[in-house]
Amino acid sequence: MTSAYILIVAILVLGGLLATLGDRIGTRVGKARLSLFNLRPRQTATVVAVITGSLISASTLGILFGLSESLREGVFELDNILRKLRHTRGEVNEINHQKSLVESELAQARAQQTEVQKRLEVTNRNFEQAQTQLKKVSGQAAVLQQEIGSLLDERQELVEQRNQLNEQIVKFNGQVTQLKEQINQLNEQITQLKERVAQGEQELLKRDQTIVERNVQLAEQDQAIAKLDQKIAQRDKIIDKRQKRLQELEQQLTQKELQLDDRDQQLAQRGKQLAFLEREVATLEQYYQDYQVLRQGNVAILRGQVLASGVLRITQPEAATQAVDQLLRQANRTAMKITRYEPDNTQQPLVQITQAQAQQLINQIKDGKDYVVRILSAGNYVLGEKPIQVFADAAFNRVVFLAGDVLATSSVDSSMMTSEEIQKQLDQLLTASQFRARRAGILGDIQLEDGRTVRVIRFIEKLEQYDQPVNVSVLAQEATYTSGPLKIKLVATQDGEVVFTS
Repeated sequence: MTSAYILIVAILVLGGLLATLGDRIGTRVGKARLSLFNLRPRQTATVVAVITGSLISASTLGILFGLSESLREGVFELDNILRKLRHTRGEVNEINHQKSLVESELAQARAQQTEVQKRLEVTNRNFEQAQTQLKKVSGQAAVLQQEIGSLLDERQELVEQRNQLNEQIVKFNGQVTQLKEQINQLNEQITQLKERVAQGEQELLKRDQTIVERNVQLAEQDQAIAKLDQKIAQRDKIIDKRQKRLQELEQQLTQKELQLDDRDQQLAQRGKQLAFLEREVATLEQYYQDYQVLRQGNVAILRGQVLASGVLRITQPEAATQAVDQLLRQANRTAMKITRYEPDNTQQPLVQITQAQAQQLINQIKDGKDYVVRILSAGNYVLGEKPIQVFADAAFNRVVFLAGDVLATSSVDSSMMTSEEIQKQLDQLLTASQFRARRAGILGDIQLEDGRTVRVIRFIEKLEQYDQPVNVSVLAQEATYTSGPLKIKLVATQDGEVVFTS
Protein backbone atom coordinates (compact mmCIF):
# COMPACT_ATOMS: atom_id res chain seq x y z
CA MET A 1 0.00 0.00 0.00
CA THR A 2 2.90 2.38 0.82
CA SER A 3 4.50 1.71 -2.56
CA ALA A 4 1.19 2.52 -4.25
CA TYR A 5 1.03 5.87 -2.45
CA ILE A 6 4.63 6.61 -3.40
CA LEU A 7 3.83 5.67 -7.01
CA ILE A 8 0.81 8.00 -7.10
CA VAL A 9 2.79 10.88 -5.56
CA ALA A 10 5.60 10.34 -8.05
CA ILE A 11 3.15 10.37 -10.96
CA LEU A 12 1.48 13.56 -9.71
CA VAL A 13 4.82 15.33 -9.16
CA LEU A 14 6.15 14.25 -12.56
CA GLY A 15 2.90 15.25 -14.29
CA GLY A 16 2.95 18.66 -12.59
CA LEU A 17 6.59 19.24 -13.55
CA LEU A 18 5.95 18.24 -17.16
CA ALA A 19 2.78 20.36 -17.31
CA THR A 20 4.63 23.37 -15.87
CA LEU A 21 7.52 22.83 -18.27
CA GLY A 22 5.10 22.51 -21.22
CA ASP A 23 3.25 25.65 -20.13
CA ARG A 24 6.53 27.58 -19.86
CA ILE A 25 7.69 26.33 -23.25
CA GLY A 26 4.29 27.11 -24.82
CA THR A 27 4.32 30.60 -23.24
CA ARG A 28 7.81 31.35 -24.50
CA VAL A 29 7.00 29.97 -27.92
CA GLY A 30 3.82 32.09 -28.01
CA LYS A 31 5.60 35.25 -26.82
CA ALA A 32 8.57 34.75 -29.12
CA ARG A 33 6.14 33.82 -31.95
CA LEU A 34 8.44 30.98 -32.97
CA SER A 35 7.56 28.71 -35.85
CA LEU A 36 8.25 25.00 -36.26
CA PHE A 37 7.86 23.11 -39.53
CA ASN A 38 6.68 26.32 -41.27
CA LEU A 39 3.62 26.50 -38.98
CA ARG A 40 1.98 29.63 -37.62
CA PRO A 41 3.03 30.68 -34.08
CA ARG A 42 -0.37 29.77 -32.69
CA GLN A 43 -0.22 26.34 -34.35
CA THR A 44 3.36 25.92 -33.08
CA ALA A 45 2.17 26.60 -29.52
CA THR A 46 -0.58 24.01 -30.05
CA VAL A 47 2.01 21.44 -31.24
CA VAL A 48 4.14 22.15 -28.15
CA ALA A 49 1.09 21.67 -25.90
CA VAL A 50 0.25 18.37 -27.67
CA ILE A 51 3.84 17.11 -27.29
CA THR A 52 3.80 18.05 -23.60
CA GLY A 53 0.52 16.20 -23.05
CA SER A 54 1.94 13.16 -24.87
CA LEU A 55 5.04 13.22 -22.63
CA ILE A 56 2.82 13.39 -19.54
CA SER A 57 0.77 10.39 -20.70
CA ALA A 58 3.88 8.44 -21.77
CA SER A 59 5.68 9.08 -18.48
CA THR A 60 2.59 8.13 -16.48
CA LEU A 61 2.14 4.85 -18.37
CA GLY A 62 5.88 4.12 -18.17
CA ILE A 63 5.94 4.55 -14.40
CA LEU A 64 2.78 2.48 -13.94
CA PHE A 65 3.98 -0.36 -16.17
CA GLY A 66 7.53 -0.26 -14.81
CA LEU A 67 6.69 -0.30 -11.11
CA SER A 68 3.42 -2.25 -11.01
CA GLU A 69 3.68 -5.84 -12.24
CA SER A 70 0.03 -6.51 -11.45
CA LEU A 71 -1.07 -3.53 -13.56
CA ARG A 72 1.21 -4.62 -16.39
CA GLU A 73 -0.23 -8.13 -16.27
CA GLY A 74 -3.74 -6.73 -15.97
CA VAL A 75 -3.34 -4.54 -19.05
CA PHE A 76 -1.42 -6.93 -21.31
CA GLU A 77 -2.86 -10.28 -20.08
CA LEU A 78 -6.40 -9.18 -19.36
CA ASP A 79 -7.69 -10.86 -22.52
CA ASN A 80 -6.07 -14.22 -21.55
CA ILE A 81 -7.51 -14.01 -18.04
CA LEU A 82 -10.96 -13.24 -19.39
CA ARG A 83 -10.62 -16.09 -21.93
CA LYS A 84 -9.68 -18.56 -19.14
CA LEU A 85 -12.54 -17.26 -17.04
CA ARG A 86 -15.02 -17.82 -19.87
CA HIS A 87 -13.58 -21.34 -20.47
CA THR A 88 -13.81 -22.23 -16.77
CA ARG A 89 -17.36 -20.95 -16.57
CA GLY A 90 -18.23 -23.11 -19.60
CA GLU A 91 -16.79 -26.19 -17.89
CA VAL A 92 -18.74 -25.39 -14.73
CA ASN A 93 -21.92 -25.09 -16.74
CA GLU A 94 -21.21 -28.44 -18.46
CA ILE A 95 -20.56 -30.13 -15.08
CA ASN A 96 -23.77 -28.69 -13.69
CA HIS A 97 -25.60 -30.05 -16.73
CA GLN A 98 -24.10 -33.53 -16.22
CA LYS A 99 -24.99 -33.33 -12.54
CA SER A 100 -28.58 -32.56 -13.48
CA LEU A 101 -28.64 -35.57 -15.84
CA VAL A 102 -27.26 -37.92 -13.16
CA GLU A 103 -29.74 -36.62 -10.61
CA SER A 104 -32.60 -37.22 -13.06
CA GLU A 105 -31.35 -40.80 -13.72
CA LEU A 106 -31.06 -41.37 -9.97
CA ALA A 107 -34.61 -40.16 -9.50
CA GLN A 108 -35.81 -42.54 -12.22
CA ALA A 109 -33.94 -45.47 -10.62
CA ARG A 110 -35.43 -44.66 -7.25
CA ALA A 111 -38.88 -44.55 -8.83
CA GLN A 112 -38.30 -47.96 -10.45
CA GLN A 113 -37.07 -49.32 -7.11
CA THR A 114 -40.23 -48.05 -5.43
CA GLU A 115 -42.40 -49.68 -8.11
CA VAL A 116 -40.57 -53.03 -7.83
CA GLN A 117 -40.89 -52.89 -4.04
CA LYS A 118 -44.62 -52.38 -4.41
CA ARG A 119 -44.87 -55.36 -6.79
CA LEU A 120 -42.85 -57.49 -4.33
CA GLU A 121 -45.19 -56.59 -1.52
CA VAL A 122 -48.18 -57.62 -3.69
CA THR A 123 -46.49 -60.94 -4.52
CA ASN A 124 -45.78 -61.62 -0.83
CA ARG A 125 -49.38 -60.95 0.02
CA ASN A 126 -50.51 -63.40 -2.69
CA PHE A 127 -48.07 -66.02 -1.41
CA GLU A 128 -49.37 -65.66 2.13
CA GLN A 129 -52.91 -66.04 0.88
CA ALA A 130 -51.90 -69.23 -0.99
CA GLN A 131 -50.26 -70.68 2.12
CA THR A 132 -53.36 -69.85 4.12
CA GLN A 133 -55.52 -71.63 1.58
CA LEU A 134 -53.11 -74.58 1.60
CA LYS A 135 -53.40 -74.88 5.35
CA LYS A 136 -57.16 -74.78 5.08
CA VAL A 137 -57.13 -77.49 2.43
CA SER A 138 -54.81 -79.65 4.53
CA GLY A 139 -57.18 -79.31 7.47
CA GLN A 140 -60.10 -80.25 5.33
CA ALA A 141 -58.17 -83.33 4.02
CA ALA A 142 -57.54 -84.48 7.58
CA VAL A 143 -61.20 -84.06 8.42
CA LEU A 144 -62.15 -86.01 5.32
CA GLN A 145 -59.74 -88.84 6.15
CA GLN A 146 -61.25 -89.11 9.64
CA GLU A 147 -64.74 -89.15 8.19
CA ILE A 148 -63.89 -91.43 5.25
CA GLY A 149 -65.27 -94.38 6.91
CA SER A 150 -68.53 -92.78 7.79
CA LEU A 151 -68.94 -90.84 4.64
CA LEU A 152 -68.47 -93.41 1.94
CA ASP A 153 -71.20 -91.87 -0.05
CA GLU A 154 -69.30 -88.72 -0.23
CA ARG A 155 -65.96 -90.38 -1.00
CA GLN A 156 -66.19 -89.93 -4.67
CA GLU A 157 -67.00 -86.30 -4.28
CA LEU A 158 -64.21 -85.85 -1.81
CA VAL A 159 -61.78 -87.62 -4.13
CA GLU A 160 -62.79 -85.33 -6.91
CA GLN A 161 -62.48 -82.40 -4.62
CA ARG A 162 -59.08 -83.65 -3.55
CA ASN A 163 -57.95 -84.01 -7.11
CA GLN A 164 -59.15 -80.53 -7.85
CA LEU A 165 -57.43 -79.26 -4.78
CA ASN A 166 -54.23 -81.04 -5.80
CA GLU A 167 -54.39 -79.43 -9.18
CA GLN A 168 -54.92 -76.09 -7.56
CA ILE A 169 -52.01 -76.75 -5.26
CA VAL A 170 -49.83 -77.60 -8.24
CA LYS A 171 -50.91 -74.43 -9.91
CA PHE A 172 -50.29 -72.43 -6.76
CA ASN A 173 -46.88 -74.01 -6.40
CA GLY A 174 -46.05 -73.08 -9.99
CA GLN A 175 -47.22 -69.55 -9.36
CA VAL A 176 -45.17 -69.40 -6.18
CA THR A 177 -42.12 -70.61 -8.11
CA GLN A 178 -42.66 -67.97 -10.77
CA LEU A 179 -43.13 -65.33 -8.12
CA LYS A 180 -39.91 -66.37 -6.43
CA GLU A 181 -38.07 -66.15 -9.75
CA GLN A 182 -39.54 -62.70 -10.34
CA ILE A 183 -38.55 -61.67 -6.83
CA ASN A 184 -35.00 -62.88 -7.46
CA GLN A 185 -34.85 -60.96 -10.73
CA LEU A 186 -36.19 -57.84 -9.04
CA ASN A 187 -33.66 -58.22 -6.25
CA GLU A 188 -30.88 -58.44 -8.84
CA GLN A 189 -32.20 -55.33 -10.60
CA ILE A 190 -32.42 -53.52 -7.27
CA THR A 191 -28.84 -54.51 -6.52
CA GLN A 192 -27.68 -53.24 -9.89
CA LEU A 193 -29.60 -50.00 -9.41
CA LYS A 194 -28.07 -49.55 -5.98
CA GLU A 195 -24.62 -50.05 -7.46
CA ARG A 196 -25.35 -47.50 -10.20
CA VAL A 197 -26.73 -45.06 -7.62
CA ALA A 198 -23.60 -45.49 -5.53
CA GLN A 199 -21.41 -44.86 -8.56
CA GLY A 200 -23.49 -41.80 -9.47
CA GLU A 201 -23.17 -40.45 -5.95
CA GLN A 202 -19.41 -40.93 -6.07
CA GLU A 203 -19.25 -39.12 -9.41
CA LEU A 204 -21.42 -36.37 -7.97
CA LEU A 205 -19.08 -36.04 -5.01
CA LYS A 206 -16.10 -35.80 -7.33
CA ARG A 207 -17.84 -33.23 -9.49
CA ASP A 208 -18.93 -31.27 -6.42
CA GLN A 209 -15.31 -31.15 -5.33
CA THR A 210 -14.31 -30.02 -8.82
CA ILE A 211 -17.00 -27.34 -8.74
CA VAL A 212 -15.80 -26.15 -5.34
CA GLU A 213 -12.25 -25.93 -6.65
CA ARG A 214 -13.43 -24.08 -9.75
CA ASN A 215 -15.48 -21.72 -7.59
CA VAL A 216 -12.39 -20.98 -5.52
CA GLN A 217 -10.44 -20.27 -8.70
CA LEU A 218 -13.25 -18.06 -9.96
CA ALA A 219 -13.31 -16.17 -6.67
CA GLU A 220 -9.56 -15.60 -6.91
CA GLN A 221 -9.92 -14.43 -10.50
CA ASP A 222 -12.79 -12.13 -9.51
CA GLN A 223 -10.60 -10.62 -6.82
CA ALA A 224 -7.82 -10.11 -9.36
CA ILE A 225 -10.29 -8.51 -11.76
CA ALA A 226 -11.61 -6.27 -8.97
CA LYS A 227 -8.06 -5.13 -8.23
CA LEU A 228 -7.53 -4.45 -11.91
CA ASP A 229 -10.79 -2.48 -12.01
CA GLN A 230 -9.59 -0.38 -9.08
CA LYS A 231 -6.30 0.31 -10.80
CA ILE A 232 -8.09 1.14 -14.03
CA ALA A 233 -10.41 3.50 -12.11
CA GLN A 234 -7.38 5.22 -10.59
CA ARG A 235 -5.84 5.53 -14.02
CA ASP A 236 -9.13 6.95 -15.36
CA LYS A 237 -9.10 9.57 -12.59
CA ILE A 238 -5.57 10.55 -13.55
CA ILE A 239 -6.61 10.74 -17.20
CA ASP A 240 -9.62 12.90 -16.23
CA LYS A 241 -7.30 15.29 -14.42
CA ARG A 242 -5.08 15.47 -17.49
CA GLN A 243 -8.12 16.10 -19.68
CA LYS A 244 -9.30 18.90 -17.38
CA ARG A 245 -5.86 20.45 -17.59
CA LEU A 246 -5.95 20.16 -21.37
CA GLN A 247 -9.40 21.78 -21.40
CA GLU A 248 -8.06 24.67 -19.32
CA LEU A 249 -5.18 25.07 -21.75
CA GLU A 250 -7.63 24.97 -24.66
CA GLN A 251 -9.72 27.67 -22.99
CA GLN A 252 -6.62 29.81 -22.55
CA LEU A 253 -5.75 29.26 -26.20
CA THR A 254 -9.32 30.17 -27.16
CA GLN A 255 -9.09 33.40 -25.16
CA LYS A 256 -5.81 34.25 -26.83
CA GLU A 257 -7.34 33.51 -30.22
CA LEU A 258 -10.25 35.80 -29.36
CA GLN A 259 -7.78 38.51 -28.39
CA LEU A 260 -5.99 38.00 -31.70
CA ASP A 261 -9.33 38.20 -33.52
CA ASP A 262 -10.11 41.46 -31.69
CA ARG A 263 -6.76 42.83 -32.73
CA ASP A 264 -7.39 41.71 -36.30
CA GLN A 265 -10.74 43.48 -36.23
CA GLN A 266 -9.08 46.60 -34.85
CA LEU A 267 -6.48 46.40 -37.60
CA ALA A 268 -9.27 46.00 -40.15
CA GLN A 269 -11.05 49.05 -38.74
CA ARG A 270 -7.81 50.99 -38.78
CA GLY A 271 -7.37 49.89 -42.39
CA LYS A 272 -10.85 51.14 -43.24
CA GLN A 273 -10.12 54.43 -41.49
CA LEU A 274 -6.85 54.69 -43.39
CA ALA A 275 -8.64 54.03 -46.68
CA PHE A 276 -11.22 56.68 -45.81
CA LEU A 277 -8.49 59.18 -44.96
CA GLU A 278 -6.75 58.35 -48.22
CA ARG A 279 -9.97 59.04 -50.11
CA GLU A 280 -10.36 62.32 -48.23
CA VAL A 281 -6.76 63.25 -49.04
CA ALA A 282 -7.43 62.45 -52.70
CA THR A 283 -10.51 64.67 -52.59
CA LEU A 284 -8.53 67.48 -50.99
CA GLU A 285 -5.82 67.06 -53.59
CA GLN A 286 -8.48 67.34 -56.30
CA TYR A 287 -9.81 70.46 -54.63
CA TYR A 288 -6.28 71.80 -54.49
CA GLN A 289 -5.82 71.09 -58.18
CA ASP A 290 -9.08 72.87 -58.91
CA TYR A 291 -7.87 75.73 -56.79
CA GLN A 292 -4.64 75.84 -58.76
CA VAL A 293 -6.65 75.89 -61.95
CA LEU A 294 -8.66 78.78 -60.57
CA ARG A 295 -5.51 80.66 -59.78
CA GLN A 296 -3.98 79.97 -63.17
CA GLY A 297 -7.02 80.69 -65.32
CA ASN A 298 -10.45 82.29 -65.47
CA VAL A 299 -12.57 79.26 -64.49
CA ALA A 300 -16.18 80.30 -64.08
CA ILE A 301 -17.86 77.00 -63.17
CA LEU A 302 -16.21 74.34 -61.01
CA ARG A 303 -16.67 70.60 -61.20
CA GLY A 304 -19.60 69.58 -58.98
CA GLN A 305 -20.96 73.13 -58.69
CA VAL A 306 -24.74 73.22 -58.19
CA LEU A 307 -26.40 75.10 -61.05
CA ALA A 308 -30.00 74.40 -60.02
CA SER A 309 -31.79 72.54 -57.26
CA GLY A 310 -35.27 72.00 -55.93
CA VAL A 311 -37.53 69.77 -53.88
CA LEU A 312 -39.90 67.81 -56.10
CA ARG A 313 -42.89 65.60 -55.42
CA ILE A 314 -44.35 64.11 -58.57
CA THR A 315 -47.94 63.05 -58.02
CA GLN A 316 -48.55 62.38 -61.71
CA PRO A 317 -45.89 60.45 -63.66
CA GLU A 318 -46.29 62.61 -66.78
CA ALA A 319 -45.35 65.71 -64.76
CA ALA A 320 -41.85 64.35 -64.06
CA THR A 321 -40.58 65.35 -67.51
CA GLN A 322 -41.83 68.91 -67.11
CA ALA A 323 -40.21 69.23 -63.67
CA VAL A 324 -36.86 68.00 -64.99
CA ASP A 325 -37.06 70.37 -67.98
CA GLN A 326 -37.77 73.27 -65.65
CA LEU A 327 -34.71 72.46 -63.52
CA LEU A 328 -32.56 72.17 -66.65
CA ARG A 329 -33.80 75.56 -67.88
CA GLN A 330 -32.97 77.05 -64.48
CA ALA A 331 -29.49 75.49 -64.64
CA ASN A 332 -29.08 76.84 -68.17
CA ARG A 333 -29.93 80.36 -67.02
CA THR A 334 -27.51 80.10 -64.10
CA ALA A 335 -24.71 78.83 -66.35
CA MET A 336 -25.31 81.60 -68.90
CA LYS A 337 -25.17 84.19 -66.17
CA ILE A 338 -21.96 82.83 -64.66
CA THR A 339 -20.09 82.29 -67.94
CA ARG A 340 -21.48 85.49 -69.49
CA TYR A 341 -22.66 83.48 -72.43
CA GLU A 342 -24.43 85.30 -75.23
CA PRO A 343 -26.97 83.14 -77.05
CA ASP A 344 -26.71 82.72 -80.80
CA ASN A 345 -29.23 81.84 -83.45
CA THR A 346 -28.82 78.07 -83.02
CA GLN A 347 -31.09 78.13 -79.95
CA GLN A 348 -29.07 75.26 -78.49
CA PRO A 349 -29.09 75.25 -74.67
CA LEU A 350 -25.79 75.92 -72.99
CA VAL A 351 -26.36 73.15 -70.44
CA GLN A 352 -26.48 69.64 -71.86
CA ILE A 353 -27.29 66.28 -70.25
CA THR A 354 -27.45 62.86 -71.81
CA GLN A 355 -30.84 61.40 -72.63
CA ALA A 356 -30.10 58.30 -70.55
CA GLN A 357 -29.34 60.37 -67.44
CA ALA A 358 -32.45 62.47 -67.91
CA GLN A 359 -34.65 59.39 -68.35
CA GLN A 360 -33.08 57.74 -65.31
CA LEU A 361 -33.83 60.85 -63.24
CA ILE A 362 -37.45 60.91 -64.47
CA ASN A 363 -37.95 57.24 -63.60
CA GLN A 364 -36.47 57.81 -60.15
CA ILE A 365 -38.61 60.76 -59.05
CA LYS A 366 -42.02 59.80 -60.44
CA ASP A 367 -42.97 57.53 -57.51
CA GLY A 368 -44.70 60.33 -55.57
CA LYS A 369 -42.04 60.81 -52.87
CA ASP A 370 -40.16 63.97 -51.94
CA TYR A 371 -36.80 64.25 -53.69
CA VAL A 372 -34.05 66.85 -53.59
CA VAL A 373 -32.95 67.16 -57.21
CA ARG A 374 -29.74 68.99 -58.12
CA ILE A 375 -28.18 69.80 -61.47
CA LEU A 376 -24.38 69.80 -61.09
CA SER A 377 -21.52 70.68 -63.39
CA ALA A 378 -19.60 67.70 -64.75
CA GLY A 379 -16.32 69.62 -65.07
CA ASN A 380 -14.49 72.95 -64.86
CA TYR A 381 -15.51 75.55 -67.44
CA VAL A 382 -14.06 78.98 -68.23
CA LEU A 383 -15.84 82.10 -69.33
CA GLY A 384 -17.48 81.71 -72.69
CA GLU A 385 -16.88 77.96 -72.94
CA LYS A 386 -19.69 75.81 -74.32
CA PRO A 387 -21.42 73.46 -74.07
CA ILE A 388 -21.49 72.73 -70.32
CA GLN A 389 -22.04 69.08 -69.49
CA VAL A 390 -24.08 68.48 -66.37
CA PHE A 391 -25.44 65.53 -64.44
CA ALA A 392 -28.40 65.14 -62.12
CA ASP A 393 -28.48 63.93 -58.54
CA ALA A 394 -31.67 62.96 -56.67
CA ALA A 395 -31.96 62.05 -53.00
CA PHE A 396 -34.87 61.44 -50.63
CA ASN A 397 -35.86 64.58 -48.80
CA ARG A 398 -35.83 63.09 -45.32
CA VAL A 399 -35.21 64.42 -41.84
CA VAL A 400 -31.46 64.27 -41.28
CA PHE A 401 -31.10 66.16 -38.00
CA LEU A 402 -33.55 66.97 -35.24
CA ALA A 403 -33.44 70.07 -33.12
CA GLY A 404 -30.65 69.73 -30.56
CA ASP A 405 -28.67 67.01 -32.37
CA VAL A 406 -24.93 67.35 -31.75
CA LEU A 407 -22.81 67.60 -34.90
CA ALA A 408 -19.38 68.11 -33.31
CA THR A 409 -17.82 68.81 -29.90
CA SER A 410 -14.46 70.18 -28.77
CA SER A 411 -12.85 71.32 -25.51
CA VAL A 412 -11.68 74.93 -25.12
CA ASP A 413 -9.66 76.34 -22.22
CA SER A 414 -9.40 80.10 -22.71
CA SER A 415 -6.95 80.43 -19.81
CA MET A 416 -4.41 78.33 -21.72
CA MET A 417 -5.16 79.54 -25.28
CA THR A 418 -4.73 82.76 -27.23
CA SER A 419 -7.45 84.43 -29.28
CA GLU A 420 -5.97 83.04 -32.49
CA GLU A 421 -5.92 79.52 -31.05
CA ILE A 422 -9.54 79.84 -29.89
CA GLN A 423 -10.59 81.09 -33.31
CA LYS A 424 -8.67 78.27 -35.00
CA GLN A 425 -10.31 75.74 -32.67
CA LEU A 426 -13.77 77.08 -33.55
CA ASP A 427 -12.93 77.02 -37.27
CA GLN A 428 -11.94 73.37 -36.98
CA LEU A 429 -15.12 72.64 -35.02
CA LEU A 430 -17.32 74.31 -37.66
CA THR A 431 -15.44 72.50 -40.44
CA ALA A 432 -15.96 69.16 -38.69
CA SER A 433 -19.67 69.88 -38.25
CA GLN A 434 -20.01 70.81 -41.94
CA PHE A 435 -18.18 67.65 -42.92
CA ARG A 436 -20.47 65.52 -40.78
CA ALA A 437 -23.56 67.28 -42.15
CA ARG A 438 -22.47 66.60 -45.73
CA ARG A 439 -21.70 63.01 -44.85
CA ALA A 440 -25.14 62.66 -43.26
CA GLY A 441 -26.81 63.82 -46.48
CA ILE A 442 -27.39 67.59 -46.16
CA LEU A 443 -27.41 69.02 -49.69
CA GLY A 444 -28.51 72.58 -48.95
CA ASP A 445 -26.72 75.49 -47.32
CA ILE A 446 -25.18 75.30 -43.85
CA GLN A 447 -25.23 78.50 -41.81
CA LEU A 448 -24.74 79.62 -38.23
CA GLU A 449 -28.22 80.61 -37.04
CA ASP A 450 -29.18 83.66 -39.16
CA GLY A 451 -25.82 83.72 -40.97
CA ARG A 452 -24.40 86.83 -39.31
CA THR A 453 -20.69 86.72 -38.52
CA VAL A 454 -21.16 88.93 -35.48
CA ARG A 455 -22.59 85.96 -33.58
CA VAL A 456 -19.32 84.05 -33.95
CA ILE A 457 -17.34 87.10 -32.83
CA ARG A 458 -19.50 87.52 -29.74
CA PHE A 459 -19.20 83.82 -28.92
CA ILE A 460 -15.40 84.08 -29.13
CA GLU A 461 -15.47 87.08 -26.80
CA LYS A 462 -17.54 85.10 -24.29
CA LEU A 463 -15.03 82.26 -24.43
CA GLU A 464 -12.15 84.65 -23.79
CA GLN A 465 -13.95 86.20 -20.83
CA TYR A 466 -14.90 82.83 -19.32
CA ASP A 467 -11.61 81.82 -17.73
CA GLN A 468 -12.46 78.12 -17.29
CA PRO A 469 -12.36 75.07 -19.56
CA VAL A 470 -15.65 74.36 -21.32
CA ASN A 471 -16.99 71.99 -23.96
CA VAL A 472 -18.10 73.73 -27.14
CA SER A 473 -20.69 71.85 -29.20
CA VAL A 474 -22.31 72.51 -32.55
CA LEU A 475 -26.05 71.74 -32.40
CA ALA A 476 -28.78 71.66 -35.01
CA GLN A 477 -31.08 74.61 -34.30
CA GLU A 478 -34.17 72.99 -35.81
CA ALA A 479 -35.30 69.88 -37.63
CA THR A 480 -33.50 69.81 -40.96
CA TYR A 481 -34.30 67.92 -44.14
CA THR A 482 -31.94 66.79 -46.86
CA SER A 483 -32.72 69.89 -48.90
CA GLY A 484 -31.56 72.16 -46.07
CA PRO A 485 -30.73 74.75 -45.11
CA LEU A 486 -29.05 73.47 -41.94
CA LYS A 487 -29.01 76.10 -39.22
CA ILE A 488 -26.52 75.45 -36.44
CA LYS A 489 -25.63 77.13 -33.18
CA LEU A 490 -22.69 77.07 -30.79
CA VAL A 491 -23.24 76.00 -27.18
CA ALA A 492 -20.69 76.09 -24.35
CA THR A 493 -21.31 73.59 -21.53
CA GLN A 494 -19.58 72.74 -18.30
CA ASP A 495 -20.39 69.59 -16.32
CA GLY A 496 -23.43 69.01 -18.51
CA GLU A 497 -24.92 72.48 -17.92
CA VAL A 498 -25.21 75.19 -20.59
CA VAL A 499 -23.02 78.20 -19.76
CA PHE A 500 -23.73 80.37 -22.81
CA THR A 501 -24.67 80.03 -26.49
CA SER A 502 -24.09 81.89 -29.70
